[in-house]
Amino acid sequence: MKTLRKIVLILSLFAAPALADPDPAFEPVVALFSAISKFDHSAMKGVVTEKFGLLENGEVWGIDELIAAVPPAEYKRENYYSLISTDVREEIAVINYWNKAVFSSQQGTQDVVWLESVVVVRENGEWLLQQMHSTHVDPKKIPVSIVYAEMR
Repeated sequence: MKTLRKIVLILSLFAAPALADPDPAFEPVVALFSAISKFDHSAMKGVVTEKFGLLENGEVWGIDELIAAVPPAEYKRENYYSLISTDVREEIAVINYWNKAVFSSQQGTQDVVWLESVVVVRENGEWLLQQMHSTHVDPKKIPVSIVYAEMR
């Protein structure tokens, strides 16, 4: 057991710097999920392009479908990320990451994890989400080596 703890500690030391200062192109992702956590539909619309598309577990959604899936509710959501890769070009970026939400309510706490990718474009000097692909991950299939960082 001590060996496993040492391995996890060593892995977290290598992963932490990459999580501490993500590329600015990742900011609209963090802003979107922060807005989702606050049920702030206006802020959700503010971080996506007019052509935003979300591929959500085999369905194609726009921002209006995403907003409809996030009605105000009596739970708290905290967002955590683990970046896999970031490829930033002049006006476009492709980012792959793990997304974990921790939902807390009077009934208890539940972790939900997705494997996601985004295409982010720069419009008028601002990074906005153009496309997102999101796949819910079965808890049994989540790699134990993932190191998450909370971002707001």
